[in-house]
Amino acid sequence: MKRVKWFTATLAVLLLILSCPLPSSQAHDDTTKPTIELTQEEQAFIQEHPVIRLGVDPNFVPYEFFDTDGVYKGIAADYIALISAKTGLTMQAQEGLTWTEAYEKAVRGELDVLPCVAQTAERERYFLFSDTYFTFQRAVFINEETKDLNEFKDLYGKTVAVQMNSSHHSYLTQFPEIKLSLYPTVEAGLRAVSKGTELAFIGNMATSSYLARENGITNLKYFTIDPAAGDPSQTLHFAVRKDWPELVSILNKAIASITKEERTAINNKWVDVEGTLDYRDVLRGVGVGVGILAIVVVVSYLWIIRLRKEVAKRKKAQEELLLAKEEAEQANQVKSLFLARMSHEIRTPLNAIMGMAYLMKKTDLTATQNSYLDKLAQAARTMLGTINDILDFSKIEAGKITIERISFDLDKLLQKIINIESVKVEEQGIELLLEKDPALPSYFFGDPLRLEQILLNLVNNAVKFTEHGQVEVVVRPLEGQEEAPRVEFIVSDTGIGMNQEQLEHLFVAFDQGDSSIGRRFGGSGLGLSIVKSLVELMNGEITVTSEPNVGSVFTVRLTLDPDAVQERARNARMSMDYFRSMRALVLDRNESARAQMAECFRSFGMGADMAETQEQAQRLLSEANKQAKPYNVFLIDHTTPIENGIEWFKELKKKRRLPDETKTILLMPMMREDLLEELETAGLDFGLTKPVIPSVLYNGIIEILKIKPPEERQAAKTDDLKKLPYPYRLLLVEDNRTNQFIAKTILEQAGFVLEIASDGEEGYRFFEAHQAEIDLILMDLHMPVMDGYTSSDLIRAISPEVPIVAMTADAIAGVEEKCGAHGIHSYVSKPFEPEQLIETLVSLLAGKQPKRQEAPSEPVEQPAEAVDFDDGRKRIGGDDAIYRLVLKSFLEETGSLETDLNAAVQAKDYVQGEQIVHKLKSSAGSIGAKRLHELAVELQQAFKDGAEPAIAWLLQPFLLALRQTRDALAAY
Repeated sequence: MKRVKWFTATLAVLLLILSCPLPSSQAHDDTTKPTIELTQEEQAFIQEHPVIRLGVDPNFVPYEFFDTDGVYKGIAADYIALISAKTGLTMQAQEGLTWTEAYEKAVRGELDVLPCVAQTAERERYFLFSDTYFTFQRAVFINEETKDLNEFKDLYGKTVAVQMNSSHHSYLTQFPEIKLSLYPTVEAGLRAVSKGTELAFIGNMATSSYLARENGITNLKYFTIDPAAGDPSQTLHFAVRKDWPELVSILNKAIASITKEERTAINNKWVDVEGTLDYRDVLRGVGVGVGILAIVVVVSYLWIIRLRKEVAKRKKAQEELLLAKEEAEQANQVKSLFLARMSHEIRTPLNAIMGMAYLMKKTDLTATQNSYLDKLAQAARTMLGTINDILDFSKIEAGKITIERISFDLDKLLQKIINIESVKVEEQGIELLLEKDPALPSYFFGDPLRLEQILLNLVNNAVKFTEHGQVEVVVRPLEGQEEAPRVEFIVSDTGIGMNQEQLEHLFVAFDQGDSSIGRRFGGSGLGLSIVKSLVELMNGEITVTSEPNVGSVFTVRLTLDPDAVQERARNARMSMDYFRSMRALVLDRNESARAQMAECFRSFGMGADMAETQEQAQRLLSEANKQAKPYNVFLIDHTTPIENGIEWFKELKKKRRLPDETKTILLMPMMREDLLEELETAGLDFGLTKPVIPSVLYNGIIEILKIKPPEERQAAKTDDLKKLPYPYRLLLVEDNRTNQFIAKTILEQAGFVLEIASDGEEGYRFFEAHQAEIDLILMDLHMPVMDGYTSSDLIRAISPEVPIVAMTADAIAGVEEKCGAHGIHSYVSKPFEPEQLIETLVSLLAGKQPKRQEAPSEPVEQPAEAVDFDDGRKRIGGDDAIYRLVLKSFLEETGSLETDLNAAVQAKDYVQGEQIVHKLKSSAGSIGAKRLHELAVELQQAFKDGAEPAIAWLLQPFLLALRQTRDALAAY
């Protein structure tokens, strides 16, 4: 019994000894602390601010992070502990925030200090920075199988992964030669490199290495970025809110007082690979003697039991985490499949709409019909934009969206937005105003597609929520931004406005503030979320002010570099020399519109007078006529005269108050394209839809004054497409009948010869039998019987060189790469722009001769009409019934002509070839097929002379004319 009591007492004493805290390795000896002298202002600051709120990155290991118990740890945490002890400051890290949330709160002033950040020019706009307290290295992480990347310059021209909003992101924007792929976390970027979906990831060496080890990513290697490559030493600072310079001074004094030994201790604790031996356990063991061994055995046994439970618990948690990860990946795959299916199903009918609109534009239409057709096509493109918005949102979520840097025309972009919104503006009965500072260039480098998305979403929102009044778009340069030119886009409205609670949720995806908004105005609430993300990706900023029942103002500021070359060419075209001696008169009751017009004419170098009423305009016209200095241009707003602009103008002409040399332009309201048909009758020279873009007004004046600039404007018109040097033969593999018709019509109008197959197997069989004739293949990817991928593989096995172009409604990531893996040269997404498709085909076939013909010395011109039916009918006496019988006989007689003629050419039986063509020649002339008749005369002579080059040169145009003639007869 005594032994038991003695053992119990001994155990209690030993446990007491073990539980006694020893001095911490981080404790500081007060006697060795350097004294920090603080000014009265600094001491007062500490008194007035008892707690400093810290915004931290919870995953920036080993620099700062929260452990599993929620304790703030890391290099920054240890420095903060030293600084707090030396200054008396109390600093508290805010839990539960991501780095992005913490950063945004700090920008808004809701947090006071970011304790562990690199100093960048972008961040200097919002924060004051302390002196450096720690230096780290930036590194490039690549897959261990990558052999051709050894230094930073090897990344030029390639795409590199980086964490969004990190200092590495800001650093890489200095290198336009490198494209960026943004990821929300370091781990996501490293995994992408590990899987091979990204080439390289740039990040902090210590953090990235730590996270790679923690997440079992073992197939990476890295190299550091040489300072000579433009990477200065990377340093950590405290970022302090701009209105607290006193705190920066206090922090700098504390940082300066930290000793070399203290810095070394922190560095060894977190960065060094090898740890240091802690001798306290050894001293404790010597102190307690042999008795401790018994306690160790007992405690070890208890610990083993506890550890087994912990291991089992952690193993279960890891299994649950792995399961959750697999479920998330599966859900993401399902989402991707859904997006792919949705995109394909919607894009297919859109392709038909846009294709038919294109073909209708090539027929004889009135000005009003042309305008309606433009809006139909634009509406289809808007719907396509909505689909792209959804896909873009998915890409933004995955950090896979990239920003382009190409030259673009801002004026054309603004005009496109006005055209798209005009229908809705007219329906709402409101006014859309545009004011672009004439001092602002028209040509910039940037991403026009993303800028259009931003502005279109903002303007569309403003129009949607404005039932009365106006929406105004202002585009102007920001002052004092010479080094980094910034452009400000302001979209304001007089709509329903928003309260503070709605503003807080404004940029949250699928959130419209309250459900009544969605029911009343429609929409998904996705647009503004995309806008904010795109603005941030373009290194810009967006702000909004709003008041209920008054309206809202959205302001976007972006850095856009002017395209000096294009701008000089534009300035040459818009030289003031043309207009120095010219004058204009503007009649418009709207004061803002008059001010805009005055500024436009001032930028053109043309004098301009403004009239608010009809009476003022008539007085100015009379005075100009008396002085024998008539106006060169007279602009009339259609809604200003009481009787309307056209009727008032007719009265002016009738009373001879307007000289013939004065050219007139009617400024029309939106959606009044019907007025275009009245212009010529009334005697007006030109019509422009309001609001007026300066460059559009300039082009109109140039046109009516018959002035030719030094450099002719290069308009991208369908009729100006490149002429084909000879008719290439294409194979279209497509199952959709409408798409077949559209592609056939467009391509044959461009001069191609088209063969059609309705599925992948039929396409492969046809090519196998006619591979010596096919110059290029257009391949749909999703078809019954056999898909496009399989068909391409089979075609590649027998012909490695024939170009294959995919035409598909799939528009999700990975399709283009998959096409490349199946030997498909190029990729055209449905719905396609006809000009874009033709340019793609011409570029792929450039410099190549068709497989069935020698290159001619000059282009083959396409006939306007295959058959002149009126002429043919006259040739047989005007009897339509007999004429139709003749046409039917012609179709029957020429059914096998192409096959017979090809056989004769291949056998070099030129006598037979001459007989076949001779038989056709007379009948072609009789039915009115003039083009076919002319080619038959030339080809017959070539056969008669045995001239092989001439036969090769004429054969394909002849066969094309024959097909067009037969098609025309069949349709008749």
